[in-house]
Amino acid sequence: MRRAIAAFGRNDLRTVGRDSLLISLLLGPFMYAALMWLVPAITAYAARQWNFDLVPYHSAIVSAFCVMGPPILLGAVLALQLLDERDQRTMTVLRVTPVPHAVYPAYRAIVTGVLAAVMVVASLAVSRMLSGEELAMSVPVAVVAGLMAPIVGFLMASVGRNKVEGLAVMRVIGLALFTIPFIPFFFLDEPWQFAFGLLPPYWPLRAFWSAMDGGAYWPYLAVGSGYNALLCLMLLKILSRRLA
Repeated sequence: MRRAIAAFGRNDLRTVGRDSLLISLLLGPFMYAALMWLVPAITAYAARQWNFDLVPYHSAIVSAFCVMGPPILLGAVLALQLLDERDQRTMTVLRVTPVPHAVYPAYRAIVTGVLAAVMVVASLAVSRMLSGEELAMSVPVAVVAGLMAPIVGFLMASVGRNKVEGLAVMRVIGLALFTIPFIPFFFLDEPWQFAFGLLPPYWPLRAFWSAMDGGAYWPYLAVGSGYNALLCLMLLKILSRRLA
């Protein structure tokens, strides 16, 4: 089993290394983070020009690009790899090996989730919008946000039948994840916000907003980690059957 996982890792490195699209997707979160360097200047300009205080919205801006950006882009990488391997019938080949059928997509989910969590923390650090204490509080938020990557990847790979369809699905999912979960932040009070809890991004985003406001964010992390992990397992089973 260890040799099989090591072989999967070597194959991933070769695949990403020769695909410029995958490389650009991996670099995307840090480009998003670099955009955050402009936020203080934009905030000062808005206050001077229109007398509008942008500071209360900083946590929403940062969370959109640095908390949700890495999981969405890495989920897209996961989906494109799975769709490419579906075309190459990789899963069919693995069925004649001693490796259990679900090990390969599970390996993909774990690697992608861990990498997404690391990139969330790295993006927040690069953004320079958080203090050291706030960055430390964002680590558990990043873990829950990291679960979004396999959810997005498995969903895209389940709906799309090839890489072209996968890219189309990625645009729809990306747009939905960058808009709908932020409706509670701007328009709804807390009792009504929980209606959006069915959407996986709600929990890491709500935890991040609470952490930045100095509120209790552990309840959102606890519920979000369990809910998103359950969705990962459900989508893993669905995808395993479709890749067979």
